[in-house]
Amino acid sequence: MNSAGYLIKEGFRSVVINKLMTIASMGVLICCMLLMGCSVLVSSNTTELLSKIEQQNVIMVFMNDNATKKQTDAAKAQIEKIPNVKKVVYISKDEAWKNQLKEMNDSQKEFFENYADESPLPDTLKVVVNDMSSFDSIVKSIKKVDNIQNIRENSQLAQRLARVRQAVNIVCISVVSLLFAVSIFIISNTVRISMFSRKLEISIMKSVGATDGFVRTPFIVEGIVIGLLSAAIAELAVWGIYTLATKELSSMLTLFNTGFVPFADLWWILLIAFSVLGVATGIFGSFVSMNKYLKHEGSELNEIA
Repeated sequence: MNSAGYLIKEGFRSVVINKLMTIASMGVLICCMLLMGCSVLVSSNTTELLSKIEQQNVIMVFMNDNATKKQTDAAKAQIEKIPNVKKVVYISKDEAWKNQLKEMNDSQKEFFENYADESPLPDTLKVVVNDMSSFDSIVKSIKKVDNIQNIRENSQLAQRLARVRQAVNIVCISVVSLLFAVSIFIISNTVRISMFSRKLEISIMKSVGATDGFVRTPFIVEGIVIGLLSAAIAELAVWGIYTLATKELSSMLTLFNTGFVPFADLWWILLIAFSVLGVATGIFGSFVSMNKYLKHEGSELNEIA
């Protein structure tokens, strides 16, 4: 316990002693986390926006005029069994006609109400899909169903939405991977500088029998402390930036009948991600730097002798 306390204390002492490098490392690491957090927020909001648009990009299936209610129900049940179909909503010809009348102006509405004794529209099935990437295959399967007169769909929009979603995911994964590598490089350099400032002390410790783990622990603690402090500051910074962005840009998303994903739904994900990143880079960066140095353990004492 005394050894553990000493090693942890030494790790915190290194953070304080190397103030300039600690601040510089935290600054760059916070920037990496900010970019990573912004990538996650952009990806989450883009996914939410695309989901809203996808819900509006449905497949409208129009039944034959002479199709009975039993035949329509059978077609509905058959479509529901198609893979990646989320739900199928039945819209009767009378309900569809009422909805159509609501969208007309007064003169048009009066004309059709006076001269149309019954609905000129067919019974309709509104098909909502789960995955837009399978949109074309679903349309092909629906065309094989009996008693269908016509299908209205927008496969080009579906394909574009699927490509946009895929591109956003690829970009975000690439950014996160790149920033993770940069973070490791930053932490390892910080630990290396701290290590060189104490190289004679390390050589003496190795000469009197200190294990590699004993020598390495303070530097691992130093890397973890830098990572966790950066994670806390980055979380607050991302919250401030996101709050400002939602206030300035919220009016744009009203055009798509949607809004920003609440930060309350994402803050814990970002905090965990930042903390894991900080701890992982601290441990891995320290191991990388120390392993290279410990291969030449005791060289400083040999030079003095």
